[in-house]
Amino acid sequence: MIRSKNLSLLIVSFLLISCSDQQSPDNEKVESVPPSSIANLETIMTVGDIQRGSKLYIQCRACHSLKENEPHKIGPNLFKLIGSKAGIRDGYNYSDALSGSEIVWTVENLDLWLEKPYEILPGNKMVFSGMRKQEDRNDLIAFLYDQTSEK
Repeated sequence: MIRSKNLSLLIVSFLLISCSDQQSPDNEKVESVPPSSIANLETIMTVGDIQRGSKLYIQCRACHSLKENEPHKIGPNLFKLIGSKAGIRDGYNYSDALSGSEIVWTVENLDLWLEKPYEILPGNKMVFSGMRKQEDRNDLIAFLYDQTSEK
């Protein structure tokens, strides 16, 4: 019984650490782009580095799946995320805050969410402290769009 509790604590600790604001996956200097200039997909796909975004996604993969028909995990599946309304995926139990929101996942809203999810929508249940660096968010959003859009 004690081993089971210790293992559970270890797993929860790992998830919290993996979802925290971590250092960039590499030390490359990437030019920062202000949020107001990444308000559309064309721009984010130009400034975002998909390869680097795939490394940043490692923080997200314990909780989110990306491909069509993959099951929800701790968080919802993100297929066709950009352009969709928040809190509406069938089969996922969203927080009241998210399901009652009017958020549509535009590039700009996703950027704000990834930076400070608890400030954007207090009461959401996502265990993620946010991503401070603009270039990290640019790269992650480019990767998410690349992986979750219908091609």
